[in-house]
Amino acid sequence: MTIGLLFGLFVSTNLSAQVKPQANNAPIELTAQTFKQKVWNFDKDKKLKLKSKLPVILDFYATWCRPCKMLAPHLEDLQAKYKGKFILYKIDVDKEPELARFFNIEAMPTIIFMTKKGYNSELGYMEYTELENKAKSYLLF
Repeated sequence: MTIGLLFGLFVSTNLSAQVKPQANNAPIELTAQTFKQKVWNFDKDKKLKLKSKLPVILDFYATWCRPCKMLAPHLEDLQAKYKGKFILYKIDVDKEPELARFFNIEAMPTIIFMTKKGYNSELGYMEYTELENKAKSYLLF
């Protein structure tokens, strides 16, 4: 092997190792179909039947929504701090109008805290401390 090829392998191996953890911590974008598979098939079960073993936070947002963009880092920080305590899903209301209609989303951001017992929603931007307190209160961790 040449030195250039070895250097290229070293750099690509190290870069891919650095990127994977960041990708794993990223919130998961849901479509209506994946929501029904991973969270709750509301077509089949009219009463909440959470498929996840962990509580869920749903972030209903729009790409053009400034408060949504301001809230996103807080949600990601919360996810990192309480890793393994809940699952964070993002739902783009413009791409997923079925989910937005089902949850009566009229403004963004709307955050839904969901457990097997039910769900609570919060509308609008929150500072990190307020978001953390609501998550602890609703999700009981």
